[in-house]
Amino acid sequence: MKKVILEIDPLWQEIADDSPESLNGRSVNKNSYATGVIGELAVSQALASLGIGHSNDDTYDYDFLIEGIKVDVKTTNFIHGKIKEDNHFMLTNYLRNQQCEAYIVAAINFPENSVYIMGCCAKFWFWETGAAKDYKKGEQIFKKPIREDARNMKFKHLTSIYELPLLLEALK
Repeated sequence: MKKVILEIDPLWQEIADDSPESLNGRSVNKNSYATGVIGELAVSQALASLGIGHSNDDTYDYDFLIEGIKVDVKTTNFIHGKIKEDNHFMLTNYLRNQQCEAYIVAAINFPENSVYIMGCCAKFWFWETGAAKDYKKGEQIFKKPIREDARNMKFKHLTSIYELPLLLEALK
């Protein structure tokens, strides 16, 4: 799968550090707000580089409006090792109710100072596909109990960001 890899711009980190912590504590990700801000800024740059017009709406339900489709960026962070297609990302179940049609998934590797745009998918597909696995609050995953019911999927099941225009067309 082709992915986009961007160096974290120092301005992105500054914006994330200066932003008020406004996300709730239901994320499975530590430092979820700063991670999310950096992911959204990287995705915005990647979309612009790919010639994909978008508006940054940054609502609870979605981050970008692209060709009339509401797209939310989901970002995870890695602090150990390289980011690979067999690595996982996890979304908590309360996100099922978000009013968006698609996800773009980014992964930050802070030791590398890089953001990987791993791919995209239709929101309904993520929550219905057999390629993902559901976990209940308290279940062990990677030797730790998770804090909220969640769904976990490997990056390799995502559609490449380069194919986002096809996904958007299919969702219209």
